[in-house]
Amino acid sequence: MVGLSLGASLTTSAVPVMHDGPVAAWDFSEPGAPYVDHQNGHALAVAAGATAPLRKPDGFRPGIASLAFDGTDQHLVIAENALGRLQMGGAATQVTVAAWVKRTGDTNAAIAGIWPEAVQDPQRQYALFVNLALYGGDDRVCGHVSGDGQVTPGYPYMRDYAWNARRIAPDGSDGWRFAVFTYDGAAIRSYLDGGFEAVPSYTDIEGQTGPANPRPYSAGLNPSPAEFTVGAVRLSGGYGNFLKGEIAGLRVWDRALSQTEIRALFLAERPATQPLFHDDFRTGVKVASRALGWRSFQGSTGTETTDLVPGDPVPEVYNFAGSGAGHGGYLARSASAVGIGAAVYDGFQNAPLRFQDAASITWLMNNSAPSCAVRVLLRISGKWVASEATFSCSAAHTAQDWTGAEPFSLALARTASQWRRVTLEAGVALSLGAPVSSDIAGNTLEAFGFLCDNTQPGTVRIDALRLTAR
Repeated sequence: MVGLSLGASLTTSAVPVMHDGPVAAWDFSEPGAPYVDHQNGHALAVAAGATAPLRKPDGFRPGIASLAFDGTDQHLVIAENALGRLQMGGAATQVTVAAWVKRTGDTNAAIAGIWPEAVQDPQRQYALFVNLALYGGDDRVCGHVSGDGQVTPGYPYMRDYAWNARRIAPDGSDGWRFAVFTYDGAAIRSYLDGGFEAVPSYTDIEGQTGPANPRPYSAGLNPSPAEFTVGAVRLSGGYGNFLKGEIAGLRVWDRALSQTEIRALFLAERPATQPLFHDDFRTGVKVASRALGWRSFQGSTGTETTDLVPGDPVPEVYNFAGSGAGHGGYLARSASAVGIGAAVYDGFQNAPLRFQDAASITWLMNNSAPSCAVRVLLRISGKWVASEATFSCSAAHTAQDWTGAEPFSLALARTASQWRRVTLEAGVALSLGAPVSSDIAGNTLEAFGFLCDNTQPGTVRIDALRLTAR
């Protein structure tokens, strides 16, 4: 049983014991600044010339406060001569920063870290951001590190950050999200809600291609001390990257947490109304499914179509922008992809959920024809199953009009009558089998998604996907 004052969790729910607690953990329990870290006494003060963020006593959950920043000038600071264990450079080569975040504006938001960017004396070390769009991190968790404070060689700006695939809504419509990044001395990793989504290849605006998550980086952390800031960073002309939104449960470790630890914190602290997983497929362009944290497979041999170039003639599961008002994208299966196909999210495969914690899967569907149907697909303790029930729209819909999109839901249970066996081996086999003969065994939910086995042509479109908790 661990509380935030001991460095692990915002709740008294049981979580795995951590070998080393954070070097700083703020719960913002004080009525106003300075907000004191309960681990080592680091005090966050309102920066000179700034106004104080609004403290909400029950902003995160009843009894757990949050701070609301207006995106204009509000930020907090710890002077460089008072960093204590927040100074990670030199001998310390690892770091983790974690916070619960609710965005209420589309700013390039600094959450927390040591990241002065003044051109004449850059002192970047480590920092957690949300929404660094220049090199792919738009609306995403971005973990940034620097070994010398300078811009990335070959770039006009600093490029060394990792970003996860799924996005955080800029208007707060998706509630509280758990944003975490880690650096282990070799690579930067960014996590959202306990999920790690590998982004193995991304071509940036400078024309350079490389992995985005994890992002290889072996230069370590800048040993030069500099101020620690929350809600902004210091630029050449003053402060910027102001957060418009709320934060709660801010913590810093001098080691790289494992995904199992990060997942445990998310599950223990998650507000009751927050899903275990959600995806609104926010993107403005058609992209391969891996860029959204998904993998896709097609045909009886389970040909992986995840990394195909969008527009490739081979059928694939992909995401592309809808043109309906305010609609940012959806998971889609091409009308040309007749036969069996699957879309799978496996971002928590290395830190699975407990199957018994998951209550239901809900989603919106906007298919081009009633004959287009899907089954819910799960992998439980290494075995694939698909729902006995199929789900299809009652009428044809167009991609441009989501006003009539139809809601669907499947309650998750172990009952044998609800499931059929599935064989899914990438590049070997994909098939829907017979009904299972006994209730589902196993406790770990390692992946989930959708199986399409209809033989009629038509486009399947899925959005607003939620995995809800019991």
